[in-house]
Amino acid sequence: MSKLYNTQKDITSNFEIFLLNSVPNIRKTQLNIIPSILFGIIQAESIASSDIAKNLKDNFLDVKLDSVIKRINRFFRNKLFDPYTFYKQIISYAISTYKKKHSDKRVHIIFDHMFSHENYTTLMFTMRLGSQGIPIWFKCFKGVSDNDAFMSDTILQGIKEVSDMFSNSDFNLIFLADRWFNSCDILNYIDSLGHTYCIRLKKPLYVYYFDDKEGHIIRKTAGDLFHYKHRSTIYSDIFITKQKLKCNVVISDSKDTDDPWIIATNSDHTRAIKDYSYRFGAIECVFKNQKSNGFYLEKITTASLKAFTSMFCLVCVCVLFLTLLGSYYSRNRSSYKKENITTHKNYIINGKKIKKRVLSLFNTGLTLFKRAFNSHHYVSISYKFILYDI
Repeated sequence: MSKLYNTQKDITSNFEIFLLNSVPNIRKTQLNIIPSILFGIIQAESIASSDIAKNLKDNFLDVKLDSVIKRINRFFRNKLFDPYTFYKQIISYAISTYKKKHSDKRVHIIFDHMFSHENYTTLMFTMRLGSQGIPIWFKCFKGVSDNDAFMSDTILQGIKEVSDMFSNSDFNLIFLADRWFNSCDILNYIDSLGHTYCIRLKKPLYVYYFDDKEGHIIRKTAGDLFHYKHRSTIYSDIFITKQKLKCNVVISDSKDTDDPWIIATNSDHTRAIKDYSYRFGAIECVFKNQKSNGFYLEKITTASLKAFTSMFCLVCVCVLFLTLLGSYYSRNRSSYKKENITTHKNYIINGKKIKKRVLSLFNTGLTLFKRAFNSHHYVSISYKFILYDI
């Protein structure tokens, strides 16, 4: 009988070793169940307890399925498990390993709200990795109308905790957000921490600037500012809202849209549009990986807020692990010649040969994990959670 590599026992043992290194204060009862749940989530591609339980063998073979489901649900509801502290320790560990290959030290942080139908709202901060992202901070709320989810204090808490994660580094944090976050409190706070912001403005927002021809301050809505159609228009040292926050505003428009980007930034206006362009892929791909492209978080509809937050936390761990595994594969292709996972394809566009990614880092990691599990030939899986620049 040929040997099987990367069995459930191998995988959970490696997760256990990682958790002991990154979460040194983890309880023994948690250490006994979390690695198995992580394995079950990835193998089932689902966060539902029944789906996880069906994929657990090894020590669970002699336990009735209903009992395994109940055990998983008890863990999700356990008040002794603090999902926020748990994930903070894991992501801080990953960030401490960050291998930045670009000399400019720019790190893009994106924040936005994610909605799981009408059941839950999550404020999420992600970090750009190539054209994609990884989750680095979150806070969950029940329903879609909890005011605390949208309060400035909640958003400022996220900004502060993310800033603290990089306090021992010389990285330049650039915060990106859509037009629903153009509060002066948010922009001022990012600036006070010494970071950069590129935040999209709403068209009705009032702006104030000195007009050379008129010889005085003019008030207009952001949407009424003059801008070119085929190139960026820059307004330096403009003031926004009644609070008269001073910043630069850059407008990007094209003939193909009636909704131009109006970006406020406290830094180099020549990079504002390029920086903001990273926002969508670096957070929407994370949402997608948590939901329909990955672990179907939207299946959860009746769980308590505590249970949902625990589920969300472990889904974030799985997204982080698989994305970093995909990154590891991309940097070490010579070690995976037998796997030959197609991550890029060549296209001819306007007579030029262009190489484009067709498989995300997350899906690359997931594909590699599935091939490695119970394989008859050895496939290397990195459990180090090393954060490589892509």
